[in-house]
Amino acid sequence: MRNQIGPSNFEKRYESFRDEDGEWSFEIQEYQADLNLITPSDVPATLTPKEAYRAAVFLEGFIQEKKSTEEWSGSALDKFSKFESTMEVEAVAKALRELSNQNEHS
Repeated sequence: MRNQIGPSNFEKRYESFRDEDGEWSFEIQEYQADLNLITPSDVPATLTPKEAYRAAVFLEGFIQEKKSTEEWSGSALDKFSKFESTMEVEAVAKALRELSNQNEHS
């Protein structure tokens, strides 16, 4: 049960990346090549919760590293083909984290 009315600020932040049902409006597979630039071994097209966790950790690490050096802007994404904004990278990291957490509930 939620005490607040409506979505939280965090949920609103990623609203543009979700459909009417609140599901992510993108497929993680779309970002496979970009994720492979960050992770030491290739990310499979279909991720298990464990693989999603691993990808999330590396992507979150990339985000934190860029934020700590004040390079968290569009230029930090120049080497990627699919990521178009820092917000999009953060949304993919959040989606990966959600996918990895499904393992705990099954």
